[in-house]
Amino acid sequence: MSERNGDWIQTYLGVKFYPLDPRSNEVFIQDIAHSLSLQCRFVGHCKAFYSTAQHSVLVSHLVDRKDAMWGLFHDAPEAYMGDISRPLKRSLAG
Repeated sequence: MSERNGDWIQTYLGVKFYPLDPRSNEVFIQDIAHSLSLQCRFVGHCKAFYSTAQHSVLVSHLVDRKDAMWGLFHDAPEAYMGDISRPLKRSLAG
């Protein structure tokens, strides 16, 4: 097996995923759905738990039908990379 860049995380399905060396054959819908269902939106600062998975499903219903899959998966990288709060994202964007 070839040398990989960086350290790895173990996914829900038990896959070794290297965030600094991602490979499509290591990405699974089950891992994305499981992870996003446990991650709370707004960095957890909401009155009731609101998962990133629930948000993604709602977005998929709000966009044009042809874009529904994009809406569903728009936050999928967060299953592997996590997320940062909006103020930090905006400060990093320039």
